[in-house]
Amino acid sequence: MKNINKLVLSAFVSVLMLVAISVYGQVHKYYSPGSVWGVTTIKIHSGMDQAYLEYLDTQLKKESDISIKNGFMKSYKILRSQDDDAGWNMLILREYDSFASLEKNAEKADEVLRQATGIDDQKNMQGYTDRSKIRDVMGTKFMRELILK
Repeated sequence: MKNINKLVLSAFVSVLMLVAISVYGQVHKYYSPGSVWGVTTIKIHSGMDQAYLEYLDTQLKKESDISIKNGFMKSYKILRSQDDDAGWNMLILREYDSFASLEKNAEKADEVLRQATGIDDQKNMQGYTDRSKIRDVMGTKFMRELILK
């Protein structure tokens, strides 16, 4: 009786593993999962391009370079559209290794940036308030890059 139970259990596990491998193969049949990108859409207020570009070239660049140097982020990109008639006119893209590394490093990255820049929570909030006069953050999404096979 014990042998029959072991045989049934091993057959069940074998079938379950075959199904799991088949499903995994179907999911990743057309692509390989790549980096995770934080995509922030920005609407720069009329006439405020130079003021916002100054912020990007100073504080955002400094913070991003520190994050890359410390391994919290892989890269970043800024994309500006030529027309201003859409709901947004700039994308800020931040590349991370994975969702897990993004979540794991969030607190450590905040602390490293706070020490490196000398910006505490109060100064950070004042910066948000100041920048809200020159741009609106329309939203941020985190997206997985798909590398087609």
